Amino acid sequence: MKRNPLNTNHHLHKEATYQGYAVQTGHGPLIEEHLKKTFDCFQRALDQYPRVSMMRFDLHIPENYFANAFSDNSLINRFFASLRSQIQHSQSRSRKQGNRVHDTEVRYTWGRELSGTGRVHYHVTLLLNHDAYAHIGDFNLERSNMYSRIHKAWESALGIFREDLVGMIHIPENPTYMVKRDDMQSREDAFYRASYLCKMDTKEHGQGFHSFGSSRI
Repeated sequence: MKRNPLNTNHHLHKEATYQGYAVQTGHGPLIEEHLKKTFDCFQRALDQYPRVSMMRFDLHIPENYFANAFSDNSLINRFFASLRSQIQHSQSRSRKQGNRVHDTEVRYTWGRELSGTGRVHYHVTLLLNHDAYAHIGDFNLERSNMYSRIHKAWESALGIFREDLVGMIHIPENPTYMVKRDDMQSREDAFYRASYLCKMDTKEHGQGFHSFGSSRI
């Protein structure tokens, strides 16, 4: 297996499948180590929950943002810390109100990439207990749903006001998948979508920070 010439710790994956799942290869080779982390993340989620919601979205950074913010992974780490805190707070409040609450771990994968104009952005997959959160929700920042939580978390990570966040979060078509433990087709569809984050192309390599990450739980 060939290694990534820009980071020899990474092995290139050019086959159309990984662990029996179809993967996206139309954008060039994938990174084997990223695929393994994605597979393990999916497996941990499905071991814990019979149904998992996978949500796909992209996080962009405003022009003229602090240059030193791109030298490490603190931005994306702050995003997930804020999102996790919001989910825990919402569930705790609902539980105190006497509602039935389904707990969820916050699992994820992310890929840091450069656009054609050299701007940093993140592709994200979020994996949650489907019984707790089934959809991203209406595109309404006044609602208490995952859409508004994603915005609040990125706003918090960047340290900017909501009005400056316009256009900085992209929700693609068909952003939510229900992945069932006993439904191979649902697992294949979601993993194929998530494999896009594992591509070598458009990532920064050998710069002293990660271009891909996943939750450890």
